[in-house]
Amino acid sequence: MKKSMLTSTLLAASFLLASPAMAEQASTPPKASAPASQASLPDATDFSEQQLQAFVDSQKQMGQIQQSYSRKLQAKKDNPTEAAAIQQEARQALATAVQNSGLEVKTYNQIAMLARNDADFRAKLQAML
Repeated sequence: MKKSMLTSTLLAASFLLASPAMAEQASTPPKASAPASQASLPDATDFSEQQLQAFVDSQKQMGQIQQSYSRKLQAKKDNPTEAAAIQQEARQALATAVQNSGLEVKTYNQIAMLARNDADFRAKLQAML
């Protein structure tokens, strides 16, 4: 159960927080020789135990936000304008929850990205749940 909660929350958070991150990346010129692969992933040692614990602690709240906004989005699936407004509201709610946990959104996204791509790191986070 803990594993599925972390996985689903990571997916939801990455989906909902991706747009601001993508917008930030879009304003930055791409690097000529840096492929978007394992080379661009942060290292697990880049994060303190306090940051990792804040990430883990925020997972329950992130899951609740994801569930709440998933229902709202489902109800507005036939109205793209309202659905877009709900997605923006969800992004803001997630960003606020991340900041309330003591992390910056950028740091949260980096931890989430590493957890999605590094099984050992993901297992460490799951053990902290």
